Amino acid sequence: MILMLFLAFSLSLVSASEVESTKDHHFDVLILTQHWPYTTCIDWEESGSTHKCREITHANWTVHGLWPTQWGKIAPGFCNNSWKFDHDLLKPIMTDMSLYWPDVEMRDQPDSLWTHEWTKHGTCAAQLPETNSEVAYFSKGCELAQENRITDWLEMAGVVPTNNASYTLENVWDAVLNGTGGIRPHIDCVKIDGQAFISEIKVCYSKNFIRVNCDGIKGVGGDMLGKCLRYDSFHYPSSADHEPHVSSSGMIGGIVCTVLALSAVGLAVGYMLYRRSRRRGRGYESL
Repeated sequence: MILMLFLAFSLSLVSASEVESTKDHHFDVLILTQHWPYTTCIDWEESGSTHKCREITHANWTVHGLWPTQWGKIAPGFCNNSWKFDHDLLKPIMTDMSLYWPDVEMRDQPDSLWTHEWTKHGTCAAQLPETNSEVAYFSKGCELAQENRITDWLEMAGVVPTNNASYTLENVWDAVLNGTGGIRPHIDCVKIDGQAFISEIKVCYSKNFIRVNCDGIKGVGGDMLGKCLRYDSFHYPSSADHEPHVSSSGMIGGIVCTVLALSAVGLAVGYMLYRRSRRRGRGYESL
């Protein structure tokens, strides 16, 4: 019996190693994904009552990640689970990391964003000479962020953060397309409390780190690319202050419900007064 258990355990180890060794780690393109910190913060705080964000001292589009990607798939990922993230290795570039790749969300784990990005994506990007180590990977992300100054591209086109207006995808698309020199990006929005917010802008690169069109990556496509295509317009917030949106139909429904509730209360009170008056009348009659 013990021998059989030992053999079964050995076979499971062999199977696991075979799966790991045959896992497809190749990729076709790298996606530089930058996110807007106020949208990230709003989304994070709305997703949990205890979720908090770090203070955003300078609102700029910053790196979410540099993702090696296969065309049409969300892969590969976690290419070397034994290659752990080491904060100390980033000390020489910490100024750039704080500026171009900060972590907005406050979590229990220190360096949660950087740890995740290295473990899931950096270990796969390490196949390339330019990103073959932890510090090389993060340095490259910061370098690409400097080449893709999305905040400036949008501002030059008159697209600026505001809590009092909304934009269409055409507004943002044209600005980013001009910034990339005609290379097609991928622009994503997220829905929070019934409202659409611009969240991420992706610029794609070949393995030689030359910009390429993002048409082949997994997502929503057409004349323009990205999840913002799902919405007629969206917000580009200038702060993390967010009031839940109530639609006009919701307001009307709320008013109707309130009126009905008040009417019901009024009828109930009227009926009680009527019953009390009847009881008084019957009492007087009984006397």
